[in-house]
Amino acid sequence: MSNGNAENFVFPTKTQQQYTPPVDLVKLPSGGKFYPSDHPLYNKKTAEVYYMTTKEEDILVNTAYSKAGIVFDKLIESILVDKTIKSSSLLSGDRDAILYNARINGYGTDYTVTMSCELCFVLNELELDLTKAKNKKVDYSDVDITPAGTIFVDLPVSKMKIELKMLTGIDEKELFDKAASKEKHNLPEQTITERYSQMIKSVAGNDDLIFIRNFISNMPIADSRALRKIYAKYIPGVDFMYKYECSRCEHTNEGGLPITGNFFWPDD
Repeated sequence: MSNGNAENFVFPTKTQQQYTPPVDLVKLPSGGKFYPSDHPLYNKKTAEVYYMTTKEEDILVNTAYSKAGIVFDKLIESILVDKTIKSSSLLSGDRDAILYNARINGYGTDYTVTMSCELCFVLNELELDLTKAKNKKVDYSDVDITPAGTIFVDLPVSKMKIELKMLTGIDEKELFDKAASKEKHNLPEQTITERYSQMIKSVAGNDDLIFIRNFISNMPIADSRALRKIYAKYIPGVDFMYKYECSRCEHTNEGGLPITGNFFWPDD
C-alpha cells in the first residue's frame, strides 16, 4: 500500500527484479489440427514454452508424481506459457514435441542410451543427437477434419462409416490404467478393443457406447487393419529412428526412441 509520498518510492534495481526464464516456440506436429474448436491450440501451429528451471527439476524427482504416472503432465503444464492448456488434453505427438524441446533446451542435444540387441541381447551404448528428431510430415489434403477434431473413415468390408479421433494424453492414461487394473485382477487383456473404444466416436452416425463396443468386438479383421493404417497415416508425431550395428553379433538394430524418466537425467 502506498503512503502517497512519491519521493519515498524506490525503483527496483535490475538485480531486484523478478527473473523470468527464456521462452521458446515449439512447432506442433499437429499444426493445431484434431483439436476441438474450443481448445486453446485449435489451428495453432506452435506453442510457447519456458525453458526448464530448478522448479521443473523438482517435478522430475517428485516421488508422488512418479508413482501416479503424472510427472510429464506436471512438467508440461509447468513450462507451457498458456496456463489454460491442460497437458492431458494434448495430442500425444504434441506432448512429445514439447518434451523434446524441454530436454534439448535444458540438458543439450546429446543423449546416451543403452539398447539391447534384438538378436543376441547384448547391451550397446549409443550416443544420439536429439536434433535429428523431426515432426512427421503428413498430407491432410485428402481428409476433412471436423470442428470436433475428428475424421470420418469408410471401412472396406463392413462398409461402415467410422468417426475417428486422435488420442490425447488423457486417453493414453485411461488405456494404461485399464490395462494395469486387468493385470492386477488377472483379467484377460483387451488391448486392441480398448484402444478402439477410445478412438471411435461413432459408427454409422450412432454414438451409443454399447453399440460402438458391440461393433468393435465384431469388426472384421480386414476393417481393423484398415483402421490402424488410416490412424497411423494421419496421427501427428515426432519421428526419431535410431539404427546401430551390434558390437557383438554385428546385427543391425533399429527402432524409435521412447521418452522415459531417464530422458531428462543425462549423466553429469
